[in-house]
Amino acid sequence: MMRRAFAVLAVLPLLACPDKKKEDVAPDTHAAAPVDPKTLKRETVTVLITGAENGYLLPVVDEGKSRGGAAELLGRWVASEGHCAGALKETGDAPCENGSTVVVSTGDNANGQAISSYFKGEPTAELMRHMGYAASALGNRELDWNREQFVSNRNKSGFPYLAANLVAETDEGKALGLGSFRVLTRKGVKIAIIGLAARKATVTPMPGRMKGLKTIDEAEALALVMPEVKNANPHVIGVVSDGCLNDAPSILAGHADWNLAFFAGRRCDGPFPDSVEGTRLVYPGSRLSQYAKVALTVTLSSTPVQVTSVASMVEVNSEGAPPADAKAKELVDAWKKKLDEALGGTIAFSKDGIEQESPAMANWLTTSLKEQFKTDVALLNRKGVRQALPKGPVTKASIYDLVPFDNQVVIVKVTGEALLAALDNTEARVAGVKPKGDGWVDGKGAAIDLKKTYTVATTDYLYLGGDGFALNKADAAPTETKISWQASLIEWTAARKSDEKKPLEGFLKVK
Repeated sequence: MMRRAFAVLAVLPLLACPDKKKEDVAPDTHAAAPVDPKTLKRETVTVLITGAENGYLLPVVDEGKSRGGAAELLGRWVASEGHCAGALKETGDAPCENGSTVVVSTGDNANGQAISSYFKGEPTAELMRHMGYAASALGNRELDWNREQFVSNRNKSGFPYLAANLVAETDEGKALGLGSFRVLTRKGVKIAIIGLAARKATVTPMPGRMKGLKTIDEAEALALVMPEVKNANPHVIGVVSDGCLNDAPSILAGHADWNLAFFAGRRCDGPFPDSVEGTRLVYPGSRLSQYAKVALTVTLSSTPVQVTSVASMVEVNSEGAPPADAKAKELVDAWKKKLDEALGGTIAFSKDGIEQESPAMANWLTTSLKEQFKTDVALLNRKGVRQALPKGPVTKASIYDLVPFDNQVVIVKVTGEALLAALDNTEARVAGVKPKGDGWVDGKGAAIDLKKTYTVATTDYLYLGGDGFALNKADAAPTETKISWQASLIEWTAARKSDEKKPLEGFLKVK
């Protein structure tokens, strides 16, 4: 059974850009003085990296295959990577003797799938602890709930969040307890992991959540922390970043002396090379449906220590998969039961599903908001929707999968001039107004009056300045409904009473 699990393991090379393919990635060897083979002391350890997990603890069926899942991923690590399941010791050591793996994340751990989002990330923290994570870069979604919840989840996860490029300027900044790096030891090999937050880390969360923190340039941050890192005498240094890999060349240029084994981060809009200054660039996938592995062969007896790395990406799907980890499955099933008790039951039916950035999706979310609160306009943001709606029965949990953010609805009164300024934002998704010619008209077809006051239903995130809207500057005293965006959408959707004969799509005609 074990042989079969290894035989079908899908190992793919890391990609420098989405269209580029290679059969393998050549080893990256830092030159060292020749040594007598008889005196060699050589160890092999593996760094396992995930990113943008977004709380996807449950597998997702895609193109007929079950992909991802926390228990399924951990089962594969145990069977195929020699990983030890279970929480790390307080020292950061593996829970088993002779552990040879270190598990780290590039960030954005918990907000996404309803099983995690509805419970404010606590399930993901619990699972990541059992999966043996040692550290995570601070993602821009880590504080999507509130600062207290972040600290609680961090403590429950048992690992530190790292952001060398975030400087705590006040006690409020220090209270988040962010670190810059962590050193782990496996089989006598000391591995230093440095974390970087995204460049937008202080502006993406709800305004105020990152209070007391200042972002500095990533290259500057690495240069500042490197002496302290090297003073710990690690054999290997790696970076996990919530930033984009296409930015890595400018960060690493001219710094071969840092001697980084790998730099893991996000795949964004631009392509990126395989390596920069001898540092391998690593994309770890997302939603626990892939992971990156960096196999490190370390010759401890050479001077200087010789490190050879081979990086690859592994797909996590049901095809020939080893058994899921029993304890992880037990934890996930317990949270799924709680979710079903809270959000189970069909509220609607979708015949074909609704694409994430389709006009139908925008119409559904904004129209429901406008009609629920009987305002002139509803204003939402494009990035507020995190996935498509699958076809078939729709539950309350389906709504939380779509909209995982902890936002409440507020009603603001703005002039036509302020409304037009908001509509100029490319993130805007609206109901109650529509473009006509070079301008905008209201629901009756009349041009927006610059001096007239309009009521707008939106979220507290956009009201406070999220995505550049800053509606708080137009209305200093909004009506706070204390109603979540999800609750509003659920109530409107359930009231349509859609079913297989009258699917939800029929209520979402784009005019």
